[in-house]
Amino acid sequence: MTGPTASGKTALSINLAKKIDAEIICADSRIVYKGLDIVSAKPSIQEMEGILHHLIDIKTPVGEPYSAGDFCIDAKKSIEEIREKNKPVIITGGTWFYIKCLLDEKMLPEISPDVNLRKELETLDNITLWQMLEKRDKKRAEKIHPNNKERVIRALEMAKKLKGEISNAERAKNTECEAIWFANDFIEEKNREELYKRIDTRVDNMVSEGLYYEWERMTSIYGRTKVLENTIGYKEFFELEDGEYSSVNEAIEKIKQRTRNFAKRQLTFFKGEKKIIRANDADEILRYLDEF
Repeated sequence: MTGPTASGKTALSINLAKKIDAEIICADSRIVYKGLDIVSAKPSIQEMEGILHHLIDIKTPVGEPYSAGDFCIDAKKSIEEIREKNKPVIITGGTWFYIKCLLDEKMLPEISPDVNLRKELETLDNITLWQMLEKRDKKRAEKIHPNNKERVIRALEMAKKLKGEISNAERAKNTECEAIWFANDFIEEKNREELYKRIDTRVDNMVSEGLYYEWERMTSIYGRTKVLENTIGYKEFFELEDGEYSSVNEAIEKIKQRTRNFAKRQLTFFKGEKKIIRANDADEILRYLDEF
């Protein structure tokens, strides 16, 4: 169950899970972190409605960011745990790279991080890094947005270790299950403005729930870590602290803008995947599953 941010994936997945007695694996790059509750729109115990969710609050926001490779390892363990209970598995989230890494027919070789190289690359700006990647591996660069610094650095790291283009190192993946992909109609162009309104409303709700104070609490505990600084909803408050904005309201408007831009990038990925079936509610998905 995938789709852009604020499109209603969580509620739809929970409704479906209740109907088919399933458990949910969260494919989200921020829900995995403890304490990032409001900023990640993490479902509360009440919102989960008794459905067991996996891969929530499994890491602190320090050290190297949680990678797609980490997700694949942890998700596979969770899938086996759910299978042992003879229950269906629902994978839910908008972190497209995580889902593709887990379910795609091809996979990349596992390559350990190069700490010294990462430190060196971190000092460079986003455009310089992306241009370096484009020069080394044009195909890979076209798949990564220049502002996604974490993924650009990871790609440069892999290209250096592989001494060639990353795509050439892909190998067949031994998948033990077949996935059926769903998303709601917010993928469609006609619903773009409605999605943006939902995003703005969600940000307003996050602020009223205490987003700024959550950021203060997390930075007082962990400081300016890489994860916190690269999280939309926290990044802007760091920038406010650095004098880039004149008020909290200006920072909040920037959160809305960046979230809309992020959703637009998500939509680009989703629209290119023909395997995704559009569905508006759990009953519609059930009808399709019955036919399947």
